[in-house]
Parts: sequence; C-alpha cells; structure tokens
Amino acid sequence: MKELKRYFTYMGKNLYLYWGILIATLVIESTLQILYSYINKQTLNAVEYVDTQLFGQAAVLCAIVVVLKCLFPYLRYFMIKLVRKMVFELKIALFQKLMRLDMNFYEKSHSADGIKTLNWDANSLKDSWFSHVYWVLGKITLGVSALIAMLLYSPLLAGIAFLVCIFTGFMTVWLNQTMRKNAQTVQNGAVRLAGKLSDLLAGFIVLKIYAGSGIVTDRFFEENQSVTRQEMVRVKKAALLEMLSFLLGITGSFGTILAGTYLAARGQLDYGTVMAVVTLQISLSSTMQRLGSSVATFTNSLVKAGRVFDFLELACEEKWNYGEGETNKADAAGNEKNSHEEAVVKASIKIKNITFGYEAQKNIYEDWSIDIKPQEKLMIKGKSGGGKSTLLKLLLRFYDVQAGSIEINGTDIRQLSIRELRKLITYIPQECYLFEGTIAENIAFGSETAVANMTDAIAVTGEEVVRSARLAYANEFIEKFADGYHTQVAEGGRNLSGGQRQRIAIARAFLKNSPILFMDEPSSALDEESRDMIHEALKKLMKGKLVIMVTHTEEWEKDFDRVVMINR
Repeated sequence: MKELKRYFTYMGKNLYLYWGILIATLVIESTLQILYSYINKQTLNAVEYVDTQLFGQAAVLCAIVVVLKCLFPYLRYFMIKLVRKMVFELKIALFQKLMRLDMNFYEKSHSADGIKTLNWDANSLKDSWFSHVYWVLGKITLGVSALIAMLLYSPLLAGIAFLVCIFTGFMTVWLNQTMRKNAQTVQNGAVRLAGKLSDLLAGFIVLKIYAGSGIVTDRFFEENQSVTRQEMVRVKKAALLEMLSFLLGITGSFGTILAGTYLAARGQLDYGTVMAVVTLQISLSSTMQRLGSSVATFTNSLVKAGRVFDFLELACEEKWNYGEGETNKADAAGNEKNSHEEAVVKASIKIKNITFGYEAQKNIYEDWSIDIKPQEKLMIKGKSGGGKSTLLKLLLRFYDVQAGSIEINGTDIRQLSIRELRKLITYIPQECYLFEGTIAENIAFGSETAVANMTDAIAVTGEEVVRSARLAYANEFIEKFADGYHTQVAEGGRNLSGGQRQRIAIARAFLKNSPILFMDEPSSALDEESRDMIHEALKKLMKGKLVIMVTHTEEWEKDFDRVVMINR
C-alpha cells in the first residue's frame, strides 16, 4: 500500500484530473459492454417473438453505442497528453534532485544508476500511468460490471461466473506474491549490467591494448547471463499466471453456455437472455485471462516507479537555485555588490578543532586547526590519500565536519546558505569539466548574469567573457577557431587539449571573481608550455584573494606565503 500511495502521490496537482479522465473512460467502457449484451438480447428476442418494438429499442441503443465509441478515443488522447505532461514535470524534478544530491551519492553510486533512473525508469512511468493502471482497473471494472449485469439477467448463471472469479482471484494473488521480488531482482541486475557496460566503454583503449582485459569482459558476460536468467524466471512465472487465467476463463465460458442452453431448453430463460449472459461471460473470461498479466505488468512498473521515488527522496544539500531563497529578494543589487567587495577585502578562514572521517573509515582529521588570514596564499602538500582534497570538500561543504567548526569571516559556514558560501569561493579542480555548448557558454558559467540567460552568453556578458579569456591566456587560441567564442565544445571538452580546457576553466574563474580561491593540482598532467602559461594566468587570478592550493609539486612554493604538510 505504501508503494501505491507514493505512486499516485507523485502525480501532484494532476492527480484529480488523472482520476477524472480515468473514471470517465472506465464508465464509458463498462457502459458499452453492457449495451452490447442488451442489444444482443433485444435483437434475438425480437426475432424469436417477431416484435418490431424490440428492434426499435435495439436501433436506438446502437446509436448511443456509436456516440460513446466516438467519445472514447478523445478521452484516451486527453489521458496521454496529461501523462506526458506529468512525466515531463517528473524529469525536471529528477534533474533538479540530481543537481542537489550530496557528495555521498556521487562517490558511492555509479553514474549509470542516475542515468537509468532519469531516463529509463522515468520513461517507464509514461506507460505505467497511461496503460498499466488502465489495464488493471479496466479489467476489474469490466469484470464487476459484467457480473452485476449477469446477476440482473440470471442469478443462476451469474453464480457460476462468480465462483470462477473467486478461484481465479486466489490463483492470481498466489502467483503475484513472487512477481514483485523477481522484478526487483531483475531491475538491480540491469543497473549492475549498465554500470559494467559504462566501465567497458570508458576504458575501451585499455581493453584494446592489454591481454588481461578479458577478465573485465568475462565479468560483463557473467553479469549479462545472470540478468538474463533472472528475467527468464520472471517471464516464466508471468506466462504461468496468464496460462492459468486463460484456462479458468475458458472453462467458465463453456460452463455458462451449457448451463444457459439447459435452462433455455426447460423454458426457464429466453434465448435473448442466454445470449446476453454469454456475451458478458465472454468479456468476463477475457478479463480473467488478462487480469493476471496486467497485474504482473503493473507490479513490475511499480518496482521501476519505486526506484524513481526512492531517488527523489534521497538526502541532498539544501536547495540552491539562482534567484531563489537564501538572500532577501528585496535586497538591491548595489547592496549585494558592496557586500561582495567587503568580503574581498576581509575574507579569512578559521578552522577550529575539526574532526572528520568517511563512513567505515578512521578519522582523516582529528582535533585539527588552522587560521588563514585575508589574502594569504596557502599551499597544502602531502602524500596521496592524505586528506588534502578532503579539506577543500569540507570548506565547500560537500561534507560537514563531525566536530569542531569552520569559519569564514568569523561566521560558521553551517550558518551560511550553500548559495552564500559558494558565491564566496572559486574552485579549480584537477580535471576541469567543460559542457557541451559554445566556448562562451562554458566561460559564462562563472557569471550569475550569464547563467540567467544562457541562450546568448556573449550578449549577456559582452566584453567580460573576452576580458576573462584574455586574462587566462585563452583568447589567443579561441580566436584561431573559425567560430571564435561560438565554437562548439564536445561533451567533456574532448575536442580541446588539456591546456585549452584548463585555460577556459581559469577564464571562468576570472569571470566569477570570488574573494576565495581553491585549486586542486591545477597544472598536473600538462605539457611544459601549457603549464607555464597556466602558471602566469593563475598568478594573476590569485592577486588580492585568499588562496588554498593542493599540490604535490614544489615549483609553485615561491608564490605562496605558507606551506602546510598534511599526511593523515
């Protein structure tokens, strides 16, 4: 029941309209079914008793059937239109959730998990909301309405069908108990399989070069076989359910025909009533034949929907959308600018007796403290895995300390909103990621004004983008491209060199111009020429800022006021 409640709750404001269209559809379909049986009854009786009045009634009912039949497709059209709107809104919510998830999700989950939820599982809800609910409720509604009509026609024949319904229902429940468990197992296997496939594609160069790559491909084949076996078990049980439903349904139909013929021969019923009951029995038999598979399909879709809803309920950082929330929207732009300029002058960091460790690990920091003065340049050095990058993550509040405090300008960063905190900080990671789009758009990520209208980043930021690119020594190579700042960047910036990507990232940092600058190995894995150029660009960027840089090398030490060793 909990899963069903979530299933319908996440329809949000569309819930009542959804149920209104669905109920109207089911009522019309059930009415048509009863009208078909009654038309058969009246027509046969008109022939048997040579009664033209009964023919007239049947003709009027046929006209009503035609009208209802014409309305039915429109209801299904309005339903699919509504469902597509709901899935669109759900995908927006999933993407926003993805943007707000904390670092625990990204470090513990494979990227394939998020992609599958956002794409496959969300898309499956379209079929579930449009078809699967309709199939299950439609079968139940048609079965109940047919049974009621049959009771009105002939309680004795209806009793036979009722007994078949009860027996079939018990069989459906018995088989359905294992269906959900199998569906969940298959879904988990599909995620693991997608993860292994993603790993294979990401490391295809290694697979082509090294003979030992067969180990990886063998694991993929084994996982694929496991998922296939699990799917076959699920399909087998679904087929068994459908087969039993068919046998039970057809047995009930034959029983109704035989019983009706016997009663008609004894004069207890007219042939029109027998025809009406048999017509409804055929519909009831069809319902019983397909109800099992419909329930199985709906159960499987509930599992997929549950994955979507579980994803939406994951813990995340506080909401941070541009133009929302934390700062008073009534504040004037001038006050915000003055506040930023004041922060540039006095930005300081004080780390007081912090303790932090990842789950199931010993503490990386324990009762550790340091003071960093305004505009001080601090270099963090130490061995790999010693906690250098972790310190930057704590300062950015990707994680919160477990004890102690971190203060910026005398304020605990936990008292600042995520938006306020990260507006104060520019972060240049070791591998700077560029998004698919133009070079101008990738630089403009550093400007809130530009982000507000990314359809034309150059028009929004104007000379600022070009100025930032020049300061980062990126303008020279950008202007050599035929499209200049409108040159399209491939996903991840793979059509640019490492040095070019890094300089675009530095240009982005110049555009943001925050009072605090964090850098994590900004010049590693670059050729000497690119490293020298980036060194000069970063020297410009560091002027007037509080800077913390994580590095293994010693070549930058002369540009820093202090070097701190961290070996945890």
